[in-house]
Amino acid sequence: METSKLYPSYTICVAQALSSSPQPLTIDDLLAQVERQRPIGKGARDAIYRAVRELYQAVPVASSQIGWLSHLLQGSSFRHPLTAAESRRGFLLLDELEHALFFPQFFQQQKNELRRVVVELMGGCTLHAEAVVERNQWTLRLGLPFAEWIDAQGGQSQDDILILVEDAVKGHYRFRLQPHESRDESAIHQQNQQLALVAEALMGHSRRAEKVIPVWELAALLVGRGLYHSPIPPDELHSVLHEYSALRLTDDGTGYLLDSQVSAKSEPVAKKHNKAYQPPLPPGNKKSGIPSSRPAFFADSTGQSLPPDDDDDGEFCEDYAAYLEAFRLSELPGPPLTHSEYHLLEAELELLLALEEEFGELLPEQNDRMQSLANRLLIDLDSLEVDDDEEDDGDDGFVFWRN
Repeated sequence: METSKLYPSYTICVAQALSSSPQPLTIDDLLAQVERQRPIGKGARDAIYRAVRELYQAVPVASSQIGWLSHLLQGSSFRHPLTAAESRRGFLLLDELEHALFFPQFFQQQKNELRRVVVELMGGCTLHAEAVVERNQWTLRLGLPFAEWIDAQGGQSQDDILILVEDAVKGHYRFRLQPHESRDESAIHQQNQQLALVAEALMGHSRRAEKVIPVWELAALLVGRGLYHSPIPPDELHSVLHEYSALRLTDDGTGYLLDSQVSAKSEPVAKKHNKAYQPPLPPGNKKSGIPSSRPAFFADSTGQSLPPDDDDDGEFCEDYAAYLEAFRLSELPGPPLTHSEYHLLEAELELLLALEEEFGELLPEQNDRMQSLANRLLIDLDSLEVDDDEEDDGDDGFVFWRN
């Protein structure tokens, strides 16, 4: 009988050794532990390196030292810029880093898992949440209690959700809402710079022939280097790399490469937090291409400048900025909707969509009203619909970022 049928594989042995050790292990440590489970030969060390490369959660933390992602996440903190849609509907859009944060095993097969995480809302209740695909985007579904907690805390768009990892193995997390005005911009700026420098160094030392690191792999490496152990976490990963580093996202949005034509030292330093950059969205999503910073004035269809709304409080609203850009391109007559008018009509449209989803149909006058609202908001209703086949495919791996 073949040895492979008598003993566990090197990959299984390495996974068991790392997952059972709270601390990183050296290659020699792994070699010793593997030897307890199966015979080893001259090629054992190479086999262990191959096993490490095959295991997503096996993360190099230093020379010849490997940690397990679920353990490396312990005590880390992450920053999630809140959007108006998230606070209203009770979910968080997940990028690759956050997906790995809540579901460390996902990227091994890139298939959804039946893991439910426990989220303690500071000053609120404790929730159970799961990853779901909504409109072709991976989200962490938290529900109405999360939306109510945001409202009770006085939260609004551009505030931050600080995600604190209590126990990634058991799936325990804690959320704290940080108002935008209470951000320590100087400390966050330093964290952003450090994150960018380490990301560039990791890319520079990559042995990949194509010199492209998948986003989820880079995210795990950054966690392994302890970049998220500070109580003041950096900004969202994609925005930091876009603003502070010489790394550039590939055209398909799946990885980063080092732009050899651009030196990080010659690039302008980001002056303030900017959540404008977003990972590429699935085809059909009309929000890709949101401007990277809010201009002082928008232009209407006649080319005249329009000042920001008085009710906007000077904050950047991604949804409204996208509407204004679409209005400008449409060359429709008359002035655009104000910020308040836009969100009131948007809320009415969301209500009708929710009713259609719940009951499977709408009355003719409701359908007419829904189409009228979509036309006025310059939203393509077809882009908001996900058929059953699409949803099934999404559960098997279609994500917020192109994959």
